[in-house]
Amino acid sequence: MDSVLIVLCRVESAGNVGAICRAMASMGCRELRLAACPDHDPVQVRTWSLAAWPLYEKAARFPSLDAALQDVAYAAAFSRRGGQRRKQALDIRQWAAARVERPAGPIALVFGNERDGLSSAELGSCDDAVFIPTDPAMPSLNVAQAVQLACWELRRLAGPALDGRVAAERAELIPAVDGMVERLARLGFFKISGRENTAIFLRELCARAGLSTRELQRLADLFGKYAALAEGRTTEPTGEALDCFSAK
Repeated sequence: MDSVLIVLCRVESAGNVGAICRAMASMGCRELRLAACPDHDPVQVRTWSLAAWPLYEKAARFPSLDAALQDVAYAAAFSRRGGQRRKQALDIRQWAAARVERPAGPIALVFGNERDGLSSAELGSCDDAVFIPTDPAMPSLNVAQAVQLACWELRRLAGPALDGRVAAERAELIPAVDGMVERLARLGFFKISGRENTAIFLRELCARAGLSTRELQRLADLFGKYAALAEGRTTEPTGEALDCFSAK
């Protein structure tokens, strides 16, 4: 559970934030991030968090959700609603069972504002959408309750990574995908539209697969070689396919 971090996006209630800290601590989650959140009354947070107050004290603040997710390998958005062009939402039990079989790497569980949840853009910044089955007569959970259930499902099933691989962070993944899509664009792959959807598809596919940095490099290299062949070049690219990576 040390690799699981909780990201709160525009969450307003200090009491909710305190209760979330307590829920996290009870499940072994050690990192809280606040994305576009207002300042919270520290007295209220401390009242609800009790011994978990240090989680709030050391929580990092970010101006946006995208900024908060830069160094994670995978992000799951918890929402009872879908959005335009959204991927299919997963039942939390199905999601947790699949997640624990993926390679190691920092993963973010993302929760939205108390009134309207996550926006379509915020949902689009994540790799999966997850819902918690509830009674239709009262479909919406308190955000602290949702955090508790999500963390418990992961803790119940958590184990070591199957093969020791560590998934690439989004700071590597997003530029790599952008490079692949750019090569397709240069070949005329996108006549009118579709570039953005293709980028989202590739990013989500790579994140859900948990590709390591080396695997991501190899995939980018394949795109580079394909582009070279399609452009009629007889020599393989010399580093062009990997120009989105820092040397490691």
